[in-house]
This record gives sequence, structure tokens and C-alpha cells, in this order.
Amino acid sequence: MRTFLAPSPADLFMRDVERRAEHPDAASTIGAVLHLTGAVPDLADLRQHVAARLAGLPCMSHILSGDGPAARWAPAAPDTEHHIRAQHVAAGPEALDAAVRELAREPWPEGVPAWRLVLLHGHAPDGFALLYLTHHSVQDGGNIIAVLEALFGTPVPAGRSATVARGVPHSPRPRLRQVVRSTRMLLRHFGKHHLWSSPDQPLSSRRHTLWTQAPAAWLRTAARNADASTNDVYLTALAHAIEGWANTAWPRAAGARIPVMVPINLRTADEVAVPGNRLFLIRLDLLGGARSLGQRLAHTRAVTTVLKSAEHKAVLRAALTRLPTRAFQRLVALSTAPGRLTLAASYLVMRHRLHYGDAEVDRMYPLMCCPPGAPMAVALLVYGETASVCFRIDEALLGGESLPARWRQALDEMSTTAEAAAD
Repeated sequence: MRTFLAPSPADLFMRDVERRAEHPDAASTIGAVLHLTGAVPDLADLRQHVAARLAGLPCMSHILSGDGPAARWAPAAPDTEHHIRAQHVAAGPEALDAAVRELAREPWPEGVPAWRLVLLHGHAPDGFALLYLTHHSVQDGGNIIAVLEALFGTPVPAGRSATVARGVPHSPRPRLRQVVRSTRMLLRHFGKHHLWSSPDQPLSSRRHTLWTQAPAAWLRTAARNADASTNDVYLTALAHAIEGWANTAWPRAAGARIPVMVPINLRTADEVAVPGNRLFLIRLDLLGGARSLGQRLAHTRAVTTVLKSAEHKAVLRAALTRLPTRAFQRLVALSTAPGRLTLAASYLVMRHRLHYGDAEVDRMYPLMCCPPGAPMAVALLVYGETASVCFRIDEALLGGESLPARWRQALDEMSTTAEAAAD
């Protein structure tokens, strides 16, 4: 029997935080929607296809059991009759999105692995969708990538999986000097900002769930022009969108630095598809105020150097695997306390093309969760030549529905500027 790292305080937080939610919109459900072209498949065949691949996906055959130091990953055999079903939806993309929102609100039953696969059809005359849902306590974004690769991709060695982090040392202990440096950096960002604490507009558990898409080339063009990463460009456009919205809708955030929690992937090749989160959330304070996109991008590129540091990742990996439970619990409690909790922004890449039989996955988009106390959460997923973004926005943020369009406009502007500079 395989053994895994014990459930971390972050896993327990994602399970327990939704108990405080006053509405199912704030549940810890995450996932992805795959859009395929071709005839609607037979449900029995789909179940058989998935069942044949479950043996290599322990994150789909374990549950989180117990609390505190007694928490453990317990095996639980999946039943494809329970986990995989089909649903007809009305015609049109809006009907499909509405179905996804409703399915994401469904509670998870006790004692069975927290995942489901829904075959959605009827929204398009020449295709169908596969909605994969799971619980963030058992699977993170890397798990979802690994699951989708295994179910609908061409087999690849574990080391080539898109979910394996780059530059993460597996066993060497970090140097003491780097431990001190990383600890100081983490503690410096534990200060309370109260950016989202407003007695006039208290946050709620109701969420807007919105998606937008943009050519992945826009990210690459802007990044290449500024010698930055595509993640830098994504975060810069997000900060610009929030600043523009806050000027009229949320004065507390207008002109202020924008604290964003960014997950650092720490998953190694031997942890592909194991249960639990293999990430560490790092707070970055992005540039606020009336600044140009170029100024914002330069600042983002500077503050994200920590995300690329192998030495810093070594410290975070050691914290994930060796830090005493009580100390790790304290870190999670500090970062999620009122006045500190802020928006999260994830960046995922699916490097391999997916298909089911002869039906190709033309595009896919993520589904993010936004726990109680957080103003919003954003996840970007690059698949092929398209970057799809999911915004989960607290309905208490008046006018927040404008953020996806603002983000796309900012990205378009950065790409256009970069193209002009290259000519």
C-alpha cells in the first residue's frame, strides 16, 4: 500500500473553512470544463474508460479522514456509477455555464472520494463537455492537471507531467541562511492590510462565477517584450483591472498596494496524482495607484523573483514536509486571519493535448473556489493557444462583474504595446 504525506493544515483548512460558508457558492469545489467536438459518447463506455485508469490516480481513491494530528488519507474505492453521470442542458454557451455553476454547488457526500465527472450535452449541435469537479482539500490544481492527463491524454513519464514543479529539490535540506531569509520574507507579508474589511459592505458567501478567454499569444508577446514571465503579465493585468474597478466601487483599495496570494507548486515527480495539496501560498503586494501597465509589469517582475527561486522553494518544500504540525497550523492561521485574507491568483498550464476517443478537446477552462472571508479568487489555465480565466467574485463587491472584461482589456493593451515596440 502506498503511503503519502499526512494531510497538511492547508488540506484541513480547505475542508473546514467551507463549514463557515453561509451559501454553497463558497464551498471548496474546484475543477475544469473540457469542450470536445464530436458525437456525444455513451455513458457506460465513459465509465469503463475512467475505471480502467483509476489505479494510477490515488487522489481519486482516497478520502480525508480525521482531524488535527489524527488526520490521514484513508482508501475508499470509487464507484463509477456514483461518480460519473450525464446531464442534458439547454442550447447555448450560457446554459452550459449555468449548469456548471449549479453542479459546483452540490455538496460532497461523506465517506466517498470527492470527485465527479459529468457528461454535459445539448448546448452545442456538434459537441459535448466533460465537467470534472473535486474538493480542494484532496486535490489542488496540479492534481487536476494530472488526472486529466491520465484520463484523456497520451501517457507520459511522471517527470514530464505538466503538474511537476520545476526547480524543486526533492531531498537536500535548505541552507540555514536561506531559511532565515525566507522566514523573514514570509513574516513581513503577514501584516494585516484590512483592504477588504468594510463595515458598510461586509463580505458574503455568495459568488459571481464568470469566465473570460484571451489568446495565449497575448501573454507571451507582452512577456517577451518586458523580459518577464507570462505569469507576471497575468498578475499585472489583474492588478490593473482591480485598480480601475476600485476607483469607483471600492475606495479602500484605490491607490493601495494590492495583496495577492499566489500558490507556488512544490509537487515532485513521485507525487504526481497523490492526494493533498502540494503548494505554498505566497503573498505578493502588487502595484496600485494610477500607474501605467509598463510600470506595473516592471514592479510585478521584481516581486515575483521569489516565485522562481530554487533556494526559496527548497525552504517551502521543507516547511511542507518537515515543519511540525503546530507550526504549520500557525502559519495557515496567520495567513487566513481576518484582515489578512485576500484574493488568490493561480496560473496553470496543460502542456499536452487531450481527447476522448476520436473527440478532441478544443478548449478547456478552470473552475476556481473562493472561501468565506476572501473577496475573490482567480485562476488562469493555458491550453493550446487559449488562456481561459475563471473569476469567483464576492457579490458584495459592487460592480465586480466588470473585472473579467477589465482584465482582458489590460492584457490586450499590453500585447498591442509590445507588438508596436517590436515593429
